[in-house]
Amino acid sequence: MKMKTGCLIIFTVLFVTAFPITPVCSSESAPPEYLEPKRFEDPAEKSEEACALITQVRKLAGGLLANLEDPDPQIGDLGDGMLVTTFVDMNKLYRSSSFGRYLSEQMMNEFQSHTYKVIDIRKSVSVVVQEKRGEFGLSRDPDEIGASASAGAMLTGTYLVGKDDIIVNARILDNESSVLLSSATAIFERNEFTEKMLQDAASAKIHSSEVSYLKKLESQY
Repeated sequence: MKMKTGCLIIFTVLFVTAFPITPVCSSESAPPEYLEPKRFEDPAEKSEEACALITQVRKLAGGLLANLEDPDPQIGDLGDGMLVTTFVDMNKLYRSSSFGRYLSEQMMNEFQSHTYKVIDIRKSVSVVVQEKRGEFGLSRDPDEIGASASAGAMLTGTYLVGKDDIIVNARILDNESSVLLSSATAIFERNEFTEKMLQDAASAKIHSSEVSYLKKLESQY
């Protein structure tokens, strides 16, 4: 019995040594420096900062759910479906960035994972297939998406960039009455990851000669 126990311990040590378990969100999971040339290094790929961002968005979504009067996914405040729009600069409501677009993307994931009906207004009418590029089912081209979307509520929000932090306010509005159904606030750290996402901020050309597409929202009532 002692011989078998000793063999088992030796095998376990060898197995753990050969196949170490690395945490998903640990910075130690980065490849060795010789496998990651300097020209390919990107601060936005830091796993710890990415995990922290996802955690904060999850808390923000949790706050919105907690503040709903009736959170039942089927017959509650969001029973008629909800669409999610890009989060925008609080001082310029037609200005956003990769940070604002990411917030809306992750919010869709969070609410759908709680079995809420989430409508993506970017779904194209047809799938665009291009050789060596891929198959595309989402679009912001007016000619590629439907003319209207039917949902009872809208999730939207703003963000304010400070010296060290980003304050994000999220809200859910009734599409027919504009009544505020829920709201929540979260503070995000300004770090290399979020800083990179803020660098491509741009404003929609609403007041220029360029035509901006307005998609009609149809109420369920």
